[in-house]
Amino acid sequence: LGTFIDTIVICTMTALVIVVTGVYSERVPTEITLGGGDLSWVSGDAGVGYEDVAAPAEILIQNGTHAAGSAVFVAWHEVALETLYTDEGRTQAFTGSVFPARGEAVDGEGNVYVSLWGMAIESGAPLTTYAFRTGLSPLGDWGHFVVIFSVLLFGISTAIAWSYYGDRCAIYLFGEGAVVPYKVVYLIMHLLGAGVVGAAGISLVWDLGDIALGIVILPNLIALVLLSGKIKELTDDYFERKPWKTSGKV
Repeated sequence: LGTFIDTIVICTMTALVIVVTGVYSERVPTEITLGGGDLSWVSGDAGVGYEDVAAPAEILIQNGTHAAGSAVFVAWHEVALETLYTDEGRTQAFTGSVFPARGEAVDGEGNVYVSLWGMAIESGAPLTTYAFRTGLSPLGDWGHFVVIFSVLLFGISTAIAWSYYGDRCAIYLFGEGAVVPYKVVYLIMHLLGAGVVGAAGISLVWDLGDIALGIVILPNLIALVLLSGKIKELTDDYFERKPWKTSGKV
């Protein structure tokens, strides 16, 4: 029941809020961190779609827009940015060069910027926050707090649950003495994760999480193959005994 509510009900309701409010295609004022993990480099256009490409050595920007003939564009969440500014109020268009390898931009006067500003499409938690804020705006400017509070509770519950699963596995593999070392490593990884988010953006953490979850598929598949005989033996024994006939329970 818990998995059904978490995965099907909550995720579906969240997706419906995003779709109904229509914010998934809206551009919002965003600080474009040139060394952040949400930044990418794309080719193509809005009509045919964008495709990720390797970062070039330099991208020329004239009056806030990509120079004529540019084959590669600065993108946020894989969608090309239309105009880049040097200030949060978006009154000063940027003219100069963006250097992907250095994570910075330099204007014609030699001023160096580690972030610019523009109208960008959001994703993940920022998109969900914007959707709830927009959808609940008739009732006041507090819809984003619903997401913030929910994410906080989700993070705490996930940390507790995965810590428990992990220490049970540590006991099974290495004995009771492995619990404390495991918890120390677990706490250290929490701190490292927070540091990586601050330095490189949350997308990198999600990528690392996806890689880790992909890696654990291998030992699980091996276990399924090695234990298949035992599972068949236990299943056959269960149906031969027919315990539900005596206990009334399956």
